[in-house]
Amino acid sequence: MTIEATARTVREATLDLLRDLGLTTIFSNPSHTEMKLFEDWPSAGFRFITGLQEATVVGMADGHAQATDTPSLVVINGGPGLGNAMGSVYTAASSHTPMVILGGQQARKLLQGEPFLHARDATQLPQPYIKWAAEAARPQDVPALLLKAYNIANQVPKGPVYVAVPEDDWGRPASTVPLPARAVVPAVVPDPAVLAEVAAKLSGARNLGIVAGPTIDTQGARHDLISLAEKLNATVHGSPVWPRSSFPENHPLFAGVLPPIPEMISAKLADHDVVAVFGSPMFTLFTTADIFPTTPVEPDLTPQPQLPENVEFLHFTDDPEAASWAMAGTSYVLPPGQTVRDLVPLVRAREQAPPTRPVYEVPRASSPLTQAYLFHLLAQELPADAAVFEELPIARADFHEQLPLGVDNNYFATASGALGFPFAGAVGFALAAPDRRVVAVTGEGSAQYTIHALWTAAQHDLPVTFVIPNNAGYLSLKYYLQEQDRETWQAGWDLSGVDMAGLARGFGCPAERVETPEQLQKALKTAFATPGPVLLDVVVADPGLFRL
Repeated sequence: MTIEATARTVREATLDLLRDLGLTTIFSNPSHTEMKLFEDWPSAGFRFITGLQEATVVGMADGHAQATDTPSLVVINGGPGLGNAMGSVYTAASSHTPMVILGGQQARKLLQGEPFLHARDATQLPQPYIKWAAEAARPQDVPALLLKAYNIANQVPKGPVYVAVPEDDWGRPASTVPLPARAVVPAVVPDPAVLAEVAAKLSGARNLGIVAGPTIDTQGARHDLISLAEKLNATVHGSPVWPRSSFPENHPLFAGVLPPIPEMISAKLADHDVVAVFGSPMFTLFTTADIFPTTPVEPDLTPQPQLPENVEFLHFTDDPEAASWAMAGTSYVLPPGQTVRDLVPLVRAREQAPPTRPVYEVPRASSPLTQAYLFHLLAQELPADAAVFEELPIARADFHEQLPLGVDNNYFATASGALGFPFAGAVGFALAAPDRRVVAVTGEGSAQYTIHALWTAAQHDLPVTFVIPNNAGYLSLKYYLQEQDRETWQAGWDLSGVDMAGLARGFGCPAERVETPEQLQKALKTAFATPGPVLLDVVVADPGLFRL
């Protein structure tokens, strides 16, 4: 069979599909196996965002998708490139971020051997931290497979998907049959009978508690949850790990973020008779109290983590798997955001009691600076509508106490425990919303995982302020140890000698090292008045044992 030279290629058909889907911002650190896609690249219509390392590329795409609530597109090598990116893929999966990852594969004729940059068992590498993965059986099937991937990524619970494409597929003839016009429309609504039942339980509760999870913000129901909480005069807790704000932290009904330890969750929720968990797993845990002692222990005969038996838990999630392992109560599989909207007019208004939000001590200026004082000053200077990305494994308590974010602030943190999301995510968010000030607050250890994002921020002159509370160590590891062990294992947690300001300037990002209260306030004012990116390397004292 003779193919005419003018026949449309798989590459051309794919570019047309990407335009139709709106996937025109491409995050990439390309390698040899993807280059055929970029031949004769269109001079207009696509925005190509280069990252210097694949973990940073996926992190930027994650932030972009969370800003737009639409899938982002990543193009990286499907072997070592995807391997580099897996920590960020793990985070995107934990955050339910819609994302299409297109992984380059070697030419089909080479796959029976072990070619350079080979992605062996390409669809298996991202498992299980991927929602779906596939490789086209035929070159002409690539566009249809990408359309399927897009729809799967965008269906709740959303998540990253992966498609492997052999290098030589891009130049092969495309199918002569166009893809059918079609749409996948989310049409799931809460059952009215369930809503009536739940409204009666919430209205009749003696001391109602609400746990606000990230899906509420993802589904645009933050203001609806405020209305529901205020009408019911319910105490609101942030879900453990708190990867995205679904309730303003400066609201008088907000009682703080639940710690990811079952014993502490039980203590926080024990006084409620009914607790409604909206849009969060029930619950994400990090450890248990009995793990902390380092003395020899007996065989573990303890039960699985428990919640208070005298509390009725109502769990609302769009994730059937999360419903299957909830720790207690009744789980309802439905869209949490729409459920909150529908409940507001159904519940009975309660008499308003005095606010429950605790008052925290105002930290004092000192030398060296404390992390609490840094966050206190940051709260004073922070733009009212700033989007904040945070990764502070040992400083989250001080951060949320001193920097209670309001209803106009977006807030994002890692949902997985894998480090590096905020630096890259802040850059991706700023690419999607260049009219917003974005602030990334992360320790000097966490920053190393995606520090390459500074280069992309500088290249695009993005309005991102990077604030580094620099305590010269992985102190979350240091304080897991008994005091006598910290000195002998110092090599495992000591990060002294890292010049964050110098590193930032090396990537083309203006930076300043800050060591005094006077210098800090001036530096914050200057950074927020600067149109492009700025990094502040703020030297802070060792805070000691961290609080959850």
